[in-house]
Amino acid sequence: MLKSKKGFIVTVIVLAAITGGSFATWLIPQNHQSSITISDPEDGLNALIDQIKTISESDKTEFDKLLSSQITPENYIAIAKISSGQIRSMIISLTEPDVSQEWRQSYYLLGDSLRTYNTYLRETIVIAEKMKENPMADLSENLDKLEQLLAQTQDSLLASNESRPQN
Repeated sequence: MLKSKKGFIVTVIVLAAITGGSFATWLIPQNHQSSITISDPEDGLNALIDQIKTISESDKTEFDKLLSSQITPENYIAIAKISSGQIRSMIISLTEPDVSQEWRQSYYLLGDSLRTYNTYLRETIVIAEKMKENPMADLSENLDKLEQLLAQTQDSLLASNESRPQN
C-alpha cells in the first residue's frame, strides 16, 4: 500500500511538472519577430514574379486538362490546393519585407496580385467541385469570373512593376 502511494505521488508530480512546463511554453511571451531582409529588392521581386509565372503556367495547363477531361476534378483540386499553398507562402513573405520605403508600394501591389490570383485558384476549385457533382454543369458564369480575376491579377502585377523606383 505504501509503495502504491509513493508511485501515485511520484506520477502526479511528474505529470504536474510536464503540464506546468507545457503551459509555461505557451504563456511566456515569445518576442521573436522575424522579418525577411531583402538585400536587393528588385532581384527579390523578379524572383517572386518568376515563381508566380511558373506556378500560373502550370495551373493553366492543369485547368485546361480538367476542362477537357484529361484529369479528374479530384486530381485538379489537389494540384490547385498545392499551388494555393505556394501562393499563400509568397503572400506571407511579402507582408513585412525589410525593404526601403521606395520599394514598399511595389511589394504591396505584388501582394495584391497574389491575393487575387489565390482567389482565382479557389474559384477554379469551385469549378472542379461543380464538375465532380455534374460533369455537364454550365460553367460559363464561373469561367467569366475567372477571366475577371486573371485580368485583376495582371493589373496589380503591372501596377507593381510601374511603381518600382527608377534607377
